[in-house]
Amino acid sequence: MDMDQRIIGLTERKITMINWRAALNVYFIAGTQDVPMGQTLTDMLEEALDAGITAFQYREKGPRSLSQPDDIERVARACQKLCLRYDIPFIVNDDIALAMKIQADAIHIGQSDTPLAETVEQVKNSLAIGLSTNTLSEFEEAMTQKDLAYIGIGPVFNTVSKIDAQATVGIELLKDCQALSSAIPQVAIGGITSTNVQIVRETGIDGIAVISEIAQSIDKQTTVKKLKVK
Repeated sequence: MDMDQRIIGLTERKITMINWRAALNVYFIAGTQDVPMGQTLTDMLEEALDAGITAFQYREKGPRSLSQPDDIERVARACQKLCLRYDIPFIVNDDIALAMKIQADAIHIGQSDTPLAETVEQVKNSLAIGLSTNTLSEFEEAMTQKDLAYIGIGPVFNTVSKIDAQATVGIELLKDCQALSSAIPQVAIGGITSTNVQIVRETGIDGIAVISEIAQSIDKQTTVKKLKVK
């Protein structure tokens, strides 16, 4: 069985077999706009996979990002094959059509993206769904949704990786969300680094999501080791 055939046969695994609490441990997000000069996204991703990331979200957005659908699909498929080789979830940001076409493990949406109800209708139980939340009320609403695999909370700290980032929510929101419920796996995002990750972990959150901390690291082995819970 070749790699493409293996990808086509993963629908059952996506929904029922991924341990999302474990997968969120070190959740790397990147697109071509995040790649340092002289590298490709697949080069960078393979380094991060070797270092031990536990999930990857493909996100083409912002200056220097790809704009042609064929190019985006080509890069997405290359990243997906790497994630399959390392047996970690491959997640597509916001692009439901692409995620469905290539049979990604999950689709991730934000509050200003395709509404959750519409996303659920489009994916028809063939993809797991992750949702970003920026306030306690959004988190409370998300916790009532049976179709979510995980919930993102943030941005915790200031971030330079997203030009469209919301206002920072701080550690207190993470604590409030954990106190409210931990029934659905949760991942913190936004400005998380090797130096502030401990205070984030102390809230009891399942995992942390990062872009630049790994993308810009010249020693990804050490960086991921510092970010990771064993």
